[in-house]
Amino acid sequence: MSAPDFSGWYLRGDVGMALQTGSINTNISPNPLIGLPSDAFNSFYNTSLSAAALFDVGVGYQINNWLRFDVTGEYRGGSQFQTLEQVGIPSTSQQFGDFYRGNMSSVIGLVNGYVDIGTWYGMTPFVGAGVGFANNTLSGMTDTGFACGVGCSPSGGYFSDKSKMNFAWALMAGLDFNVTQNLKLELGYRFLDYGKAQTASSNCFNGTGAGGGFSAANCGGSGYVLSTRELYSQDFRLGLRWAFNDMPSYTPEPEQPLVRKY
Repeated sequence: MSAPDFSGWYLRGDVGMALQTGSINTNISPNPLIGLPSDAFNSFYNTSLSAAALFDVGVGYQINNWLRFDVTGEYRGGSQFQTLEQVGIPSTSQQFGDFYRGNMSSVIGLVNGYVDIGTWYGMTPFVGAGVGFANNTLSGMTDTGFACGVGCSPSGGYFSDKSKMNFAWALMAGLDFNVTQNLKLELGYRFLDYGKAQTASSNCFNGTGAGGGFSAANCGGSGYVLSTRELYSQDFRLGLRWAFNDMPSYTPEPEQPLVRKY
């Protein structure tokens, strides 16, 4: 005997941890090799993005025992971005290095659909997918550098903050646990593609203190923009889902005693 069908609105909220997955491809523009000798090269090393804390809230509708949809708004922050860039010119025995460090946060909105596979002993496994947007912000990005030729001298500066809007998509799986007739506890995993991030223009140290000491014009004549390519994360979430209507509970009917007929 199956449980009766259920439909209705619900609210949800989640907290969790987002772990960056895959390599982070980094780029700087305009190309710093323009105008340099042909043997000049540019490369990035040890690029990383630390784990981020996340929380979200949402509202959804359960169509029946198998299918539900919701819309969620999420904030994730506390993530640290860092990378090392090198520009080398072997023919002139010159080397330039820049250590970039900053913060990253994201505001993510998704429309999600789920298939609840079935309920056993109060547990419901599910799979799902979502699409939406991710607004990624790189902030507080600093540049600590050096320039070496005959000798070495310090250099550096900072990048102005910038937010970049992206398309985002997600794949999900997890388990729901019945707490009461209105409340479910959810343990979930999500793979998220949340697009790219980039800074605004760089402002470089001028060594004199004039004009505030920093400007885009000091960065080789124009400011540079630091950016990443596609970013992916693996998210582990703990959430609650509260239904406006009581969800039906199913208790198997007791077995009837066997009656022998003579």
